Amino acid sequence: MQLSVNLTPEDKGKEIEAEPHPLVLVLQEKLEAQSMEQEKIKEKLKSLSEGKHNVIRNQDDIHSKLNAILAHLARNP
Repeated sequence: MQLSVNLTPEDKGKEIEAEPHPLVLVLQEKLEAQSMEQEKIKEKLKSLSEGKHNVIRNQDDIHSKLNAILAHLARNP
């Protein structure tokens, strides 16, 4: 779809006030909705990433504690 405006010679250089085409308004709304959805996805991804790091930290902590327990048990049967 092509949007065209016909100007007369006396209109050239003057500011033209025109309502945006309805299709442009629909596309702007869809773009805004997509931008908001993208921000939500970014926040969820950030949260998942932080959760993953917490799980890895907890696993490392449990692993080191288990190793300490096993070492203690090996010294004191």
